[in-house]
Parts: sequence; C-alpha cells; structure tokens
Amino acid sequence: MRSRTVVVAAFVLAIVFAVSSVAIARGHGRSGGGYCDGQGFAGPGSGGPGLEAVMGLNLSDSQRDQALKVTEIYQIDRIKARGELIKDRNNLRTTLQADKVNEQDVRKAYKKLSSMREDRLIARAKMMTEMKAILTPEQVKLLDERTAERSDGLESQRDCGRPFAGKWSGDCPRR
Repeated sequence: MRSRTVVVAAFVLAIVFAVSSVAIARGHGRSGGGYCDGQGFAGPGSGGPGLEAVMGLNLSDSQRDQALKVTEIYQIDRIKARGELIKDRNNLRTTLQADKVNEQDVRKAYKKLSSMREDRLIARAKMMTEMKAILTPEQVKLLDERTAERSDGLESQRDCGRPFAGKWSGDCPRR
C-alpha cells in the first residue's frame, strides 16, 4: 500500500512540474503579469533598471563593490516582501473565488496587496537613488537612456497574452 502511495505521489509531482514548466516557458506566473519576457531585477515602472544594467556601465572596482553592497542591503527585505506579496495575492484570489463574494473582504484583501506593492515600489526607488549616487554623471545619463529604451520595449509588450486587451500570446513581440 505504501509503495502505491509513493508511485501516485511521484506521478502527481511529475504532472505538477510539467505543467509549471510549460507555464513558466509561456511567461505565466510572473509578478508583473502581462509581459512576455522576464522583468529582471526591478521591472517596469519600479523606479529603475535591473542590477545587470547598472553593472554594465563600466564601473570601477569601488563602484561595483558599493553597488553590490546597496543591493545586498535591500535583498533580504525584497525576499521577505516577495513572500508576503505571494501570500496576499493568493488571499485576494481566494476571496474573489469564494462561493459568496463579500465586497468588504475583497476590498480589504485588495488594499493589503496594493499597499504591499506600493511599499516594494518605494523600496526599489530608494535603492536606485542610492545606486545613482555611486555613479558618475555620465554613467547616470547612460543608465537613464538605457532605462528609457527598456521601458519603450516593455510598453510594447504590455498585456501580451491577455485576450481582453486585444492581444493574444501569438501577437507577443519576442526579443
């Protein structure tokens, strides 16, 4: 009996991994939602570009060390916030899918999720302010240019795979 349970559990896990792999490959399940490609470290509208963009600015050793230190400072809070965000998103989904929807519960869950997103946005903006303080004026200008280019590219991908936005996943521009 025990071996049969193990076989069934292994089969179920295999199906879960297969389905999640397909979902990830198609771009589903990202926190930003609606974009075909990953959003990197900071994501669109988040107060700045990704760490890769900062590291790609021909930093001095000192600047690189400082940038990594700034990132490290925010990393732990970002990980904790990510877990809370997932929990709050699931709570909202559960509230919306209840047999009998309670408007006050939905509003409460939505406000909590919105507040969490707002806090993350502010933290990322603060982090990027600290990052820019490390850079030379020329590096800041280059970073801002790259950020604007990236934002334009991501804007063209907004709502990919969302049928009510007039775009289907086949219409999604790929890089």
